Amino acid sequence: MARLRRRLRRALTAPLDRWRQRSRPVLSIVVPVYNGEEFLDECLTSARKQDYRRVEIVVIDDGSTDGSLAVAQRHAKADARVTVLSQANAGVGEARRAAVAVATGEFLTFLDADDWLTRAGVRAAMDVLEETGSDVSVMPYQRQEGAAIRPPAQWIRSLHARPARHTTLSERPDVLVNAVACAKIFRRTFWDATQLSFPTVLLAGDQIVTATAYRDANGIDISGVMGYTWRRQESSISQGQVTAEAVHARQDAIDAVLEVLTPLPDVRAERALQYLRYNIPNSVLKLERADDAYLDALVERVPRIVDAAPADRYAREVPAQYRVLYALLASGDRDAIWRYVRAEGMQSEMHPSGVEPAGLTSYLPGWQSDPVPPEAYVLTAEQTALKVVVRAVHHDGDNLVLDVAAWFPNVDLSAPSLTIKTDGDLVDVVQWGEPAVFTSRLGSERAYPGSGWTVTLRGVARRAPKQITATLTDGDREGTATAKIPR
Repeated sequence: MARLRRRLRRALTAPLDRWRQRSRPVLSIVVPVYNGEEFLDECLTSARKQDYRRVEIVVIDDGSTDGSLAVAQRHAKADARVTVLSQANAGVGEARRAAVAVATGEFLTFLDADDWLTRAGVRAAMDVLEETGSDVSVMPYQRQEGAAIRPPAQWIRSLHARPARHTTLSERPDVLVNAVACAKIFRRTFWDATQLSFPTVLLAGDQIVTATAYRDANGIDISGVMGYTWRRQESSISQGQVTAEAVHARQDAIDAVLEVLTPLPDVRAERALQYLRYNIPNSVLKLERADDAYLDALVERVPRIVDAAPADRYAREVPAQYRVLYALLASGDRDAIWRYVRAEGMQSEMHPSGVEPAGLTSYLPGWQSDPVPPEAYVLTAEQTALKVVVRAVHHDGDNLVLDVAAWFPNVDLSAPSLTIKTDGDLVDVVQWGEPAVFTSRLGSERAYPGSGWTVTLRGVARRAPKQITATLTDGDREGTATAKIPR
C-alpha cells in the first residue's frame, strides 16, 4: 500500500516537477557497456527515472557481442535523452573517454552497465552542488550481491555519516576512501580544466582520477544520501584476481596516487595508512590461495607503503595480524610468511592473547620466533571493542526473552558481568547459553566461554524495544555497545 501511494504521488507531481526543473543544469550520465545485456535494462531504467530529470544519458557500446547494443537502442527510441554510440572493443577507459568527448552536460557522472542509480541520491547531490559551487560531489554507494542489497564497507559508511559542503581534501582526507570513479558528480568545466581522463588499462585506475580531482577541486561536497548501487560480480576486473600481475597493477595505482598527493604530505601519509588498513589486506588475504609469484610481488611492493604511513597511527590503527605480515614481507623471509599464512595468522580471532610489556598481545604464529618486533603483535583498541548480538527472541507470557552473545574479540573472558539497558524496563540477566563462536575461513572454530547470556525484559511483550544497550565488564576491561532486537 505504501509503495502504491508513492507511485501515485509521483504520477501526480511529475509534470509539475519536470516544469520546475526545466532551467536546472544538465547532468551527463556516461554508461560504457561491454556484453552487459543481462543488467543494462535495469541500469538505463534507473538513469532515466531519476528524481533529477535534467539528464542526458550517453551509452557507448564497446564492441559487445551480445544484445547490449539493441537494449541501448531500445532505450534511445523510448527516451530522447538517451544517445547511443558504438566502437570496436577498446576497453572501458577508452569507452569512457569517447563518451565524455560527446557529452554536453554542465555536470558529469559515470555509471557502469551492471550497476544502477538510486532515485534520490543524484538529485540530493545536485541540489547541494548548485548551492555550494563545488567541483565534485561524492555520494555513498551500496553493494548488491544477487538479490540482496548490502551496506558498503564500514569506512565508506563512516565517511558519509559526516556529510560536508564545500570542504577540501586537507580538511577531509577520509574522502579518499571513496575512490571509485562512479558515485561522483564532476563539474564539467573543472573536469576539462584539470584534464581528467581515465587510463586505458583501468585496473585500480579510478583511484588516480578521483585522487587528482579531490586534490585540485575548489570545493568537495560529501553527500549523506545513497546514490549508487554497485553490483558485485566475481568476473569484474577489480575483483577476485590472484595473480602477480594484479598485485603490480594495484600497487602501480597506489604509487601513482601517492605521487599525486605529494604536494600534501599529511594527506599522502593518511592515504598510505588507508591503503594498509582497508585495501592491501584484500590483497594479502589472497595469499591463502596464491602462489610464489604472487608472494614475490607483495614482498617487492608492500613495504614501501608501510614506510609512507605515519608510524604512530600505523601502530594504533592497523590490525595486529596485518602489521605482523607486513613486517614479514619487509624481512623477505618467504618460509616464515608461508608458515604464518597456513597457520591462519591473518585471522587473529583464532589465536590466544595475553598481556605483555608491549601491551595486550595476540600470540599469532611465529610469536617470539619470527623476525618481527613484539609491538607488531599488540592488538588495536578496535580489535578488542565489545561486540553484542541478539541471536534469538521468544515470548514468555508478558516477558520478552533474548538470547544474547557479548564478548571482547581476541580476548578470553575470565569473570564477566553484563548489564542491559532499554527504555527503563525491568531487566533480568543470567549468564547462560551457548558461547559466541568465531569460524575461520578454513572452518576452524574458537569459542568465547562465558559470552552467552539470557536477558529477560519484563512486561514488554507488546511494546518491545528496538534495541538494547549492553555493558560488559571483565576485570579492568569494560565496553558498551548496542544491538538490535530482531523482529
